Amino acid sequence: MQDSQTTPTPGKPTVNDLTGTLLGNITLMKKVGEGSMGVVYRGFQSGLSRSVAVKVVFRNRFNKLFTPERFRHEAEVVANLFHPQIVPIFEFGEQPDYLYFVMQFVEGLGLHKWLKMKKSHPMPRKRVASMEELIPITDQILEVLAFAHREGVVHRDIKPENILMLERQNKIMVADFGLATVNASFAEEEKAFILGSPFYVSPEQARGETVDGRADLFSLGCVLLECTLGFLPAKVERPEKIFNTRAKESPDMFSGMAKDLSPHVRPEWSDFVAKALEPKPERRFENADVMLSELRKLKNILLPFG
Repeated sequence: MQDSQTTPTPGKPTVNDLTGTLLGNITLMKKVGEGSMGVVYRGFQSGLSRSVAVKVVFRNRFNKLFTPERFRHEAEVVANLFHPQIVPIFEFGEQPDYLYFVMQFVEGLGLHKWLKMKKSHPMPRKRVASMEELIPITDQILEVLAFAHREGVVHRDIKPENILMLERQNKIMVADFGLATVNASFAEEEKAFILGSPFYVSPEQARGETVDGRADLFSLGCVLLECTLGFLPAKVERPEKIFNTRAKESPDMFSGMAKDLSPHVRPEWSDFVAKALEPKPERRFENADVMLSELRKLKNILLPFG
């Protein structure tokens, strides 16, 4: 946090850090995250005496395809997605050098950090997620995706960093719907800029095609495979080559499915995840509602007393 003696300058960015900047009645207090699309700050909204999250995207990150106008439109769409497990957008604003939107600040643990913590557990069997943990997490994520997809909104960036765990409430929230789109297609030059981490991208998204909700199901399948094994067995390790590998729609995108790589994984669960990871969208679950229904049937098999 910046020295308390520093006086915030309204809307004026520093070279590398906006800490201390005043945006209306919101003071940016601390940088809490950074990704391909921008920087997230924890802010304090004096008018309501509450913490908020503020995502900032500098204008030099936009291009002729992903324009500030398009970003604004997408933020407006997501601001009208009313679901208790979607991190809501409160406000959108512009400054000469950047655009920003204000979101609910969620006191939660990112799934990526949760997985990292599990890997260091002293008991080997607890270094990966159990079915008792994975099935409720998956159920909640699919509830959110099913809702968004029915509203015509595709997230496009499902990955562990965008899944927040509120452990005290046993609740999942899905973040960064501010990068979502409504039935949009993307050109080659736009991919790396918009998609975030390439390790979770679907083949059709990597090719720059128009995507539907099944692209999110593929990304979720990647997350579930990683949770199940403790790592993501992607054949290509260099992120810049992932797009080319995925775009080929090869069935060998991964070195194996969960049951191939761990003797402790139930084949029913492995097959469930593998279906979400089918290279061709038409071979995946038809939609998030169907995948959720199959998950709940599977729960009765894998957790008969749960």
